[in-house]
Amino acid sequence: MCRQQALPASIIAHIAEATPHSLDPRVYITGLLAVMAFYFLLRVGEYTKSGSRQTRTVPLRKSDITLWKDGQRLDLEAPLNTLLDADGTTVCLENQKNGYRGCTLHHEASGEARFCPVRATARLAYHMRGMPPNTPLGTFHDGAGTTQVSAADMRSLLKDTARAQGLEARGFDLARIGTHSLRSGGAMALRLAGYDDASIKKLGRWSSNTYLIYIQTQIAQLSHGVSAGMSRRLNFHNVG
Repeated sequence: MCRQQALPASIIAHIAEATPHSLDPRVYITGLLAVMAFYFLLRVGEYTKSGSRQTRTVPLRKSDITLWKDGQRLDLEAPLNTLLDADGTTVCLENQKNGYRGCTLHHEASGEARFCPVRATARLAYHMRGMPPNTPLGTFHDGAGTTQVSAADMRSLLKDTARAQGLEARGFDLARIGTHSLRSGGAMALRLAGYDDASIKKLGRWSSNTYLIYIQTQIAQLSHGVSAGMSRRLNFHNVG
């Protein structure tokens, strides 16, 4: 089975900026979750409802998110402008695929209006106002009542956006775009930003070196300047 391809940050940024204009609340909430999944390197089962298969992963709930301003917790029932003024957000994963419990992840605001983990969390919290603390994070109201974002919703949004943004012409295979493309894309963004293996492994909550499958060597930027460096005519002697 082919690995899913990492989505570049530009595609997630496009989703963050385009989905608010949709009249469909499902598309909007799915877009907010895509931003969170990218920054927090989330597995799909950590933010969408599980299927019939039993897993140890507990999807994020309203009670698992915290918004901060100047080191103080914000009331998640506060007005939107107050929530959007947050400068940090924390999520707590009760249980994960690898069995780690109570994992806490934190991000500061990116400085962008929409492509930001803090502001995405703030908007999700605002759309969940009045819902019980144990409500799954991707829950929203539509014309038929209350529902939740599914993995299929996320795959559809990612594939549609990749197609519309012409990723095929940039060497991407749309058949290999899926929910893992967000986690892989986040890992790639960290690597291209200069973060080391240990930091990526910690931020992505990998317990082994399996995280390396997310650092995909077919990304051209990873080999930028490599051939020039290798072409230096250095002499060395053998001591063994």
